[in-house]
Amino acid sequence: MKTWGIILIVLGSLNVLRDILAAANGENINGAGLAFIVLGAYLLHRGKQKEQEKSDHDKWSQS
Repeated sequence: MKTWGIILIVLGSLNVLRDILAAANGENINGAGLAFIVLGAYLLHRGKQKEQEKSDHDKWSQS
């Protein structure tokens, strides 16, 4: 999940940059880059949360 999160954040950032440049030239923009960034951040957060749950479970099972 973390790998996909990073990939989506990078792609979203590139898309936002392209949208900024397109808006400067007077073209229409779609804003899909922000959705990729939000989804990527969620995947990173969820990946960290799963690692924490796994380490908590491992500590509990060792006791």
